[in-house]
Amino acid sequence: MNTHFNKTTKLVLGHAGQDVKDAITVDIEPLHKPDVLHDLNSVPYPFDNNQFQEIVCHHVLEHLNALIPVMQELHRICAPGGKIYIEVPHHSSWFAKTPEHKLLFNYFSFDGYIENGVTTWMKGGKFRLSRREITFHRTFRQFALHKLFNKYPLTYERFWAHMIPAEHLKLWLEPIK
Repeated sequence: MNTHFNKTTKLVLGHAGQDVKDAITVDIEPLHKPDVLHDLNSVPYPFDNNQFQEIVCHHVLEHLNALIPVMQELHRICAPGGKIYIEVPHHSSWFAKTPEHKLLFNYFSFDGYIENGVTTWMKGGKFRLSRREITFHRTFRQFALHKLFNKYPLTYERFWAHMIPAEHLKLWLEPIK
């Protein structure tokens, strides 16, 4: 049990040196001065089951080797009724394809982890999807294309993603326990 870290119920994975006072921070880079120095590719994470009410994964998952073990750990360490926020670059974004990024994401990348998702072959803990959206540069938002593409994501991913690139994929999840 990690009693030293039980004073907060919020966890920020890969905080990249940002000052986060109300959360436990985890990072692989000692220069970022995280509360917990840990490689997120290495499971299990050094936290108790159901320890956190809120988990933030802001531009970190794309740097990891595989998504399945990470999602299993997020399910394990997030408390029942807890919330998980994930933000990753959309695969069509210019910054999705940097040498440090190992995983690419589209609107449907997390469906195997979502209750009643289109992909059903994944086993294990599932999540309830509270919200999901693709974000776009303000140039495209001024024409309200983001509303159209989020309403019809399959059409966007199949026909428009490389002509009108997105910026981010954002998800709000809750573990089903």
